Amino acid sequence: MDSASVTPPTPPPRQHPPTPRLPPSEPGPSSPSDSSQLHHGARGGGGSLRVPAGTSCWSIEEVMQFVREADPAALAPHAELFRKHEIDGRALLLLRSDMIMKYMGLKLGPALKLCHHIERLKQGRL
Repeated sequence: MDSASVTPPTPPPRQHPPTPRLPPSEPGPSSPSDSSQLHHGARGGGGSLRVPAGTSCWSIEEVMQFVREADPAALAPHAELFRKHEIDGRALLLLRSDMIMKYMGLKLGPALKLCHHIERLKQGRL
C-alpha cells in the first residue's frame, strides 16, 4: 500500500466545558437603566437598598453602587476595585472569597462581608 494514499484519522472534536448557569432564583434579563425594574429590599440596620431585578444584567457602575450601599463603612472604600477588575453583575454573582482576597486584594473581613451580601442578593433577601 502506498503511504501517500493513507490519510490519518480525523481527531475527535474538542470538548468545551459546560457554560456555568446562574442560580434558578436569578430573575430574567432586564434593562439596567429602566428604573421601573428596581425594587426595595430590607438591609441590616433598618436601611433600604435599591436592587435591580436582573442582577446578572448589572453594569460595572451598578455593581459599584451595590458595594457602596451594601456596607458603606467596610466595602465603600473598595468600590473602585470593581471597575479596575471589570466586575459586572454576572461576574459579581460568580465571586468567591478566595478570589476577592487573591485577585482584588481585600482582607478576609471585607471579603467575607461582601460574600455575605452577594449570597443575600442571590437569595433575594436584600
